Amino acid sequence: MWQELLGIERVGVHDNFFQLGGHSLLATQVASRLRKALRVDVPVRAVFDSPTPAQLAQGIADLMMAAITAQFAPAG
Repeated sequence: MWQELLGIERVGVHDNFFQLGGHSLLATQVASRLRKALRVDVPVRAVFDSPTPAQLAQGIADLMMAAITAQFAPAG
């Protein structure tokens, strides 16, 4: 996804989105595509807070775990 949006042939897991030429409009597109592909609410802020694919993947995993935990938490 990053390769396509940034027009780069290869993006490594530790490459920084913004150092590769990413900007706020592209970050919005990344978040939108991730929401659609993963069906999880990925805020645009996540791209800014976690600018490498490795960091963003961990952040999304954390979001997904939080959503699952909240879904099965006892009502109280």
